[in-house]
Amino acid sequence: MNIKQASLASGVSSRNIRYYEQAGLLHPERDPQNDYRLYTEQDVHTLKLIRVMRTLKMPLEEIRTVLEGSCSLPEAAGRQAERLREESRRLEAAIRFCETLRQEGTTAADLNVDACLAGMEAAPADAGWFTGWVTDYRAMARVEHQRRFTFTPDTPVTTPSEFTEALFAYARERDLNLVVTREGMAPHFTIDGIEFRATRYYYPIRGIPTARIRCEICDPDFSEADVSPKRLRLMKALHYAMPALAAAFLVLLFLLPRGLLGTWWGILLFVGCIAAGVSAAWYNVHIFYNDKDNARHPG
Repeated sequence: MNIKQASLASGVSSRNIRYYEQAGLLHPERDPQNDYRLYTEQDVHTLKLIRVMRTLKMPLEEIRTVLEGSCSLPEAAGRQAERLREESRRLEAAIRFCETLRQEGTTAADLNVDACLAGMEAAPADAGWFTGWVTDYRAMARVEHQRRFTFTPDTPVTTPSEFTEALFAYARERDLNLVVTREGMAPHFTIDGIEFRATRYYYPIRGIPTARIRCEICDPDFSEADVSPKRLRLMKALHYAMPALAAAFLVLLFLLPRGLLGTWWGILLFVGCIAAGVSAAWYNVHIFYNDKDNARHPG
């Protein structure tokens, strides 16, 4: 069946079907004569299953693990139930706040907005701002690792053709379905229908400039972790700044017991280690993040 028929059979719009394909949740076959997508009854079943899980507000990454078989449906449903319970606690707190405003009968002009904002932004005692922190951090890290990765090619990658061959060599080593969609020194390619862009960097190894390839997903909104924006920003900052934080922590462990943090050289050492940590964090993000030289691509 074609995409229109699959949409009618599954209740999923054609636009969403294409999005799920791009996200790697659906893999329809192609007609060898005209390259049109061909959907089977199994594809329709998969679309209905996705529809059920999306109705439960389950994150796309959670749905992916269920479809790939790395997570059972009951386990994913249990995690989503906990997310919904946490969201329910936040909504209940908001409802109570609304009732308080309604009962007080204060006009908009007389409302103490500063006190209201302070009360709304403070974490309710029963909600627990850090509830599910570890689970949310793991979800964020998993998504970030799927957004970008780096690897070291076998050649210096000085021409578009060398860049293309480096991508194909990477795909062959890991048995990936990689298709180059735009050649050049900043090429675009797809892996299982998901589009990435690649950038070449040079990094000195033993004094020899060595090419590094950084690949990043093109869609900035693709598979965003289902975490509140405020918590997500903090988690990403911690995730990428880990080298700087580790350096600062180690230096403090060295300086504090010896009472050296108050000395000039102690302060200079601390500031220097922080600067080195920041530099390491930058290189981690741009050159070494999610290194794929010794691991398979998550897709």
